[in-house]
Amino acid sequence: MFGYVRANPADLTDAQNARYRAHYCGLCRELGKRFGAMGQLTLTFDMTFLTLFLGSLYEPEEEQGEQRCAPHPVRKHRYTVTEITGYAADMTIALTYHKLMDDWQDDHSRRAKAAADMLKKHYDEVKRRWGEQCRVMEESLRELNAIERRREENPDAAANAFGRIMGAVFVMKNDYWRGALRSFGMSLGRFIYLADAACDYDRDKKSGSYNPVILMGREPEEMRESLKQILGAASETFESLPMLQDADILRNILYSGLWQTYNEAMQKRKEGKQ
Repeated sequence: MFGYVRANPADLTDAQNARYRAHYCGLCRELGKRFGAMGQLTLTFDMTFLTLFLGSLYEPEEEQGEQRCAPHPVRKHRYTVTEITGYAADMTIALTYHKLMDDWQDDHSRRAKAAADMLKKHYDEVKRRWGEQCRVMEESLRELNAIERRREENPDAAANAFGRIMGAVFVMKNDYWRGALRSFGMSLGRFIYLADAACDYDRDKKSGSYNPVILMGREPEEMRESLKQILGAASETFESLPMLQDADILRNILYSGLWQTYNEAMQKRKEGKQ
């Protein structure tokens, strides 16, 4: 379910795109420092959003610089890191580990199991630092697996289970903002789960895999209004928070970027029917 939470670069200014990329490169740098090359392979834009989101709320001190790296050895590129970047790196490892284990359990992918085994020691490190977040991930994934095994027809059951995972990820501190952050993450997670189910509709229908959109008797295109309502709840929470720094980039992701994968899948489906 990675790849949904990304910016729409076409609607960002050059300066905004540069800042977004700097946080992405900062996350890559932190993954490398903490977990080595294996950690850097888990890099996604999804957790870049987390660094920007929590950074906008808490406004931590930033470290900025330029460096070369293995993917970009010729030219130096800018990076930005904060204390939140480290947290996002840890959550990246935790989410990737559980995604790989889920692939192993669902598809018996030996490649996924081998990668999960390689990440296990790093996940254990993260679990020692962030026990509550990892506890919620483990419990919610067990619940999600049970829902999928019994082929629960209520689409909210699975979406809510995944939503709780994202709700936990957005609560870095046990402070005044934890309720709003958990609510935002919950709504975002529900959107990602159901959007992913809509995008995987044809593949899951062919394979017989669990998919709540299929069990609802709806076509993927018919999910748009439901997805809008879910994302509306996330947006309402976002707009209630005192976000100033990078607010335009965050709005770009929430109101445009998040729809890109779904829109692309629906367009391909439309073209396939023509």
